[in-house]
Amino acid sequence: MFKVLWIDDQYKDAEMIQFAIEADNEGLLLEGYPSFEEGFESLERKLEHFDVILLDGLFFEKKGQEAGTEDESGIGMAIARINELKSKKVFPWFVLSGKDKFTKGENSLLKANKARCFDKTNPSDVVRLFEEMKAAASQQPDAQLKHKYPQLLETCSDQLLGTEHFSRLFALIKHIENVEKLANTEDMLNPIRKIIERIFRRMAEQGIIPETILANKGWINGSSLFLANKHSDYEHLSEIIPPVVSENIHRLLNIIQDASHGEGELKLKVDQYLKSAQSDYLYRSCVYLLFDLLLWFKEFMKNNPDKESNKVCWKSKVSNGDWITGTVSRVAENGWGTFQPDNAHATISIPPKMVSDNHLNENDSIKIMAEPSPDGTKTFIKAISR
Repeated sequence: MFKVLWIDDQYKDAEMIQFAIEADNEGLLLEGYPSFEEGFESLERKLEHFDVILLDGLFFEKKGQEAGTEDESGIGMAIARINELKSKKVFPWFVLSGKDKFTKGENSLLKANKARCFDKTNPSDVVRLFEEMKAAASQQPDAQLKHKYPQLLETCSDQLLGTEHFSRLFALIKHIENVEKLANTEDMLNPIRKIIERIFRRMAEQGIIPETILANKGWINGSSLFLANKHSDYEHLSEIIPPVVSENIHRLLNIIQDASHGEGELKLKVDQYLKSAQSDYLYRSCVYLLFDLLLWFKEFMKNNPDKESNKVCWKSKVSNGDWITGTVSRVAENGWGTFQPDNAHATISIPPKMVSDNHLNENDSIKIMAEPSPDGTKTFIKAISR
C-alpha cells in the first residue's frame, strides 16, 4: 500500500469518494485535504508517511475558503513547495482534473514544470494514472523500506504507539539499513527510550502495569521491575509476560538509561564507550532488540485487550489486615501527610483528619493498616498505630 497526499477541494464529494475507493483497491491510500495550506502542513509534519502527491487542477489556497474561490494559485504554490522540499525528500507528483483548461490544450503552469494532467472524466486516463503513481512510488527509497518492514511500522497505529512515533521508528529503520558505519551513535539512543516509555504507558492504560507506578519518580525502571515480577510493591498472580521479554527490556533499559545521562555516577559509561567504539554493533543490537520487543508488543496487546482481565494478573503487596511499618516523611501545610513504608518505594497519603487525630509530625515512626481501592490502583489507610 502506497500513501498519497491528495489535495482536492471536492475530495469529500460522492464522486471523489468512489475515486478514493478505486485507488485503495489499486494499493493507493489517499489522504485528502481541500487546501494547499492544510495538505502541505500535514505533509511537512510527517514527510515519511507519504510516497506520492496527487493534485487537483483547482483547489483552495487557504483553510476555510468558500466554494467558488478556488483557483490556480493553490496548485502553483503546491508545485513550488514540492520543489523546495527536494533537499529533504523528492516526491513524484501528479495532476488530475476534469477542467478543460487542464485537460484540453496546453496549460502554461504544467508545461513550465514538464507535467501533464490526467482527465478524471476519462476512465482509461484514471487507470493510467493509478499505474504511473504506483510505478513512481515503488521507486521511492522510503516506500521500499515501508514495504520491507510493514509489520514493524504497524505498531505506530493509534491503538499501539500512536502515529506520532512513526517518524522516530522509521529513522531507526533507516539507521539499520545504512550499510556504512554509523557515527555519533551515543546520540541515537534517546528515540529508543521514548518508544519504550510509550510501550509502558500503553500497558498501564490497559491495566497490564499498575498506573500508580507511572505516577512515581523512576517509573521507567519501576515498570521494568514490575514486568519482571521484581517490584517491591506488587506481585504477579500469574505470568504476565515471558521471562525472556522482561530480561530483554531490562538489558535494553540498562544501556539506554545509562547513555541518556552525560554525567554523575554511570554504572556502564555507555556514552563514553560509544564515542570510542570501533564499530556500531552495540547501537545496532539495541535497535534490533527494540524491533523484537515491538513485534512481541503488537501481538501481546492484540491478545490482551480487556483492562479488567489484565488487572487480575497482579496485586499490591499492601493487603487488607497487615500492619505496615514506616515513617511520616512529610506533613504539608494543607494538613495532608505522607507515609513512607520501610520496605516499599511507593508512598501512601494520610488524610488530614488522621494526621490531626494521631498528632502526627514529620519523622514519626508509625505503622498503618491499609487497603487497596476497588480498582487496585490506589492504597488507602484505614488505621494508624504508634
